[in-house]
Amino acid sequence: MEESSVSRAPSRGGVSFLNVARTYIPNTKVECHYTLPPGTVPSASDWIGIFKVEAACVRDYHTFVWSSVPESATDGSPVHASVQFQASYLPKPGAQLYQFRYVNRQGRVCGQSPPFQFREPRPMDELVTLEETDGGSDILLVVPKATVLQNQLDESQQERNDLMQLKLQLEGQVTELRSRVQELETALATARQEHAELKEQYKGLSRSHAELTEERDILSRQQGDHVAHILELEDDIQIISEKVLTKEVELDRVRDTVKALTREQEKLLGQLKEVQADKEQSEAELQIAQQENRRLNLELQEAKGRQEEQGVQTQRLKDKLVQMKDTLSQAQQRVAELEPLKEQLRGAQELAASSQQKATLLGEELASAAGARDRTIAELHRSRLEVAGVNGRLAELSLHLKEEKSQWSKERAGMLQSVEAEKDKILKLSAEILRLEKAVQEERTQNQVLKTELAQEKDASLVQLSESKRELTELRSALRVLQKEKEQLHEEKQGLH
Repeated sequence: MEESSVSRAPSRGGVSFLNVARTYIPNTKVECHYTLPPGTVPSASDWIGIFKVEAACVRDYHTFVWSSVPESATDGSPVHASVQFQASYLPKPGAQLYQFRYVNRQGRVCGQSPPFQFREPRPMDELVTLEETDGGSDILLVVPKATVLQNQLDESQQERNDLMQLKLQLEGQVTELRSRVQELETALATARQEHAELKEQYKGLSRSHAELTEERDILSRQQGDHVAHILELEDDIQIISEKVLTKEVELDRVRDTVKALTREQEKLLGQLKEVQADKEQSEAELQIAQQENRRLNLELQEAKGRQEEQGVQTQRLKDKLVQMKDTLSQAQQRVAELEPLKEQLRGAQELAASSQQKATLLGEELASAAGARDRTIAELHRSRLEVAGVNGRLAELSLHLKEEKSQWSKERAGMLQSVEAEKDKILKLSAEILRLEKAVQEERTQNQVLKTELAQEKDASLVQLSESKRELTELRSALRVLQKEKEQLHEEKQGLH
């Protein structure tokens, strides 16, 4: 029997058959391993058949089995599966070449294997020559192939166990790294939230600082307006004070004039009283003279008869009458002389009245000026109080602003330090996360590679195990053949004897 070989050959349609031997022993089960490409959906209606190489139709199969549908099939990854052909349905040994073909439920061939034969084993096919070096000398060992394959199978199984332990360790490390990444992400989210809160506080303090600055500017402008208004009021007070002094000087002058006029009026009143007393005396004398005249007229009428007797007395009376008339004319003249004095007194009275009215007007104007001055002084006092209040408030606001500014500067410095610390922490966390993500990605890649290698090793181990079982079966068949040949040789030997 020729030496069997294990191969993996790509086939049409994407389905690959794994570890197809060149020869198979009849009357033993044949195990067929194959791989479905990514994206292929296996079906229970798909089947694998043993065909002659020259077969052109899917109906020209020798035997077939239904394909197996793996439960752990995942999208985007190749699917490994295997089927077994029972020994009773296999072709008989010969030189005919066969191959496996994968046929889907539509009857289309999706893949085929390299050709192989079914032949009986020969004893020399089961021996393998090994070369060992012992103490500088080469030794050739001839051992059964089954032993070599069993040793290889044990080594593969041990390597598979080591890979499984490494896989478990890597999965544990991946789990720890994922938990660490979650913790770091939580810490990063907390740090970002604290950073957002600090940012909002910084914005609030900036708005408060802007409001305080604006209020300080408004108060400064108001203080400037108040100072300008106070200066205007002081100028007005100075002007009003000058006007009041002028009015007071004028009022003093008017008062002096009024006093002089009053003295002159009193003098004129004295003269008028004297004139009136003289007038009254003259009028009394005139009345007396008139009464005397009337009496004399009566006496004249009574004494007409006695004109002659009383001529002298009449003349005397006439003289006296003339004298009285002269006295009356003098009195009238004096009265006439008193008329200019009356006019002058009336003018003086009018001038005194106008001066008194003017003095009253000046007093009222002075009172109004004094009231305006009092109001101006009160307004100035109130403005000074307001300015003092504004200055006090401005000083308080300035002190509060300085305190707020110093506190804001401290808080800003603290926040900047905390923000820098948070930034450094975030950068460190980001770097740690990137490093962990990179490590996780490398671990995932390595894990995927290990999984693929493990799956391949598992498939190869299974295939090698099946091949070892098959070769062990072939060895047992060859042993039975050798036993039969030995018995035949023994019978022939006995027959010769």
